[in-house]
Amino acid sequence: MDATEAALVGALGGAVLGAAGAWGAALIALRAARYQADRQADAQQQQWLRQVRRETYRSFLEAAEASKSHLHIASIVGGLPALTEDVLAEKQLRRNAAAEGLHQFQAARAALNLEAPPDIRNLANELSQAYVYVVTSAAWNPPMVGREDLRAEENSARIERVQQLIEQIEIRCRDSLISPQ
Repeated sequence: MDATEAALVGALGGAVLGAAGAWGAALIALRAARYQADRQADAQQQQWLRQVRRETYRSFLEAAEASKSHLHIASIVGGLPALTEDVLAEKQLRRNAAAEGLHQFQAARAALNLEAPPDIRNLANELSQAYVYVVTSAAWNPPMVGREDLRAEENSARIERVQQLIEQIEIRCRDSLISPQ
């Protein structure tokens, strides 16, 4: 083999190795770009999820606070004896307002059930049961004579539990936004 052939073989070998190296570098660059695109897409999806949850949580907590104010009113009005037309009319107005507030709360809870993790949904369910009981039963049915104080204590305890549940839900919602599941 003379020097020309050796140079040609060397040049071809170098070209093949150079092409393989360039191809390998391109493959590595492609994988890096794909990895970066996947990470960016994941970050955008997490940001979208946080935004959806934030709005859902905000709506739910607003409805919960509004319903809580109805519980206080329902508790007070429910303890009134229904002896006059004025008291009956006032009770009916308050009952209608509480029912509307409960309806809005349940609508916000339905949206929450679609977006929230199970621990928040479970607390919201317990909160809903407490609202329904106070709004539909305890606050509107007149207490038995002589048991008015007991009814007031029961309603006060339920309203306190409602406040605790709302606070727990707020904490869990905040945690959920920091580290989505």
